[in-house]
Amino acid sequence: MNLQQLAQLGEFLGGVSVLFTLIYLAIQLRGNTRAVQSAAAQQTHETLIQGYFEIAGNADLNRIFRTGTIDYTSIDENEAGQFFAFWSGTMYVAQNWIYQRDNGALDQKLVDSFLTGISSNFHSQGFGVFWDQRKATFSQEMVEWVEDIRATPPRSPGHVPFGINEQQ
Repeated sequence: MNLQQLAQLGEFLGGVSVLFTLIYLAIQLRGNTRAVQSAAAQQTHETLIQGYFEIAGNADLNRIFRTGTIDYTSIDENEAGQFFAFWSGTMYVAQNWIYQRDNGALDQKLVDSFLTGISSNFHSQGFGVFWDQRKATFSQEMVEWVEDIRATPPRSPGHVPFGINEQQ
């Protein structure tokens, strides 16, 4: 084997090793993408569960949320502040979920199931007061999503937050 043949063999082997390196990197990248998506999904679950536990563990907040959702006019101004803070936080989290879903970081079915739970309150009197006053603070996509839901009849008319009716 002469020097020119050895150079060609070296060039060929170098090309093959680059190809194997690229395949290896693609496999690693795919695995990393799955790990990132899994971590994002876990964080999404934890955020949602934390919100539920906060309401479940705080009788005043629970009452304010339920009462304010059903009849906003029956809560005082301090409670209204808490009600608005709750809905602001919830809607900013939902806006982030939609962004993450649309960019492939979160699974569509997972996000859509969470959003269905949140949106079940969009037809309520209290959410309407909040939304009319604060919708300008959200992205255009978020506003359109909420407005589309509010423009259609509710899936379950007479929805009561957490299944508890104040009259019971």
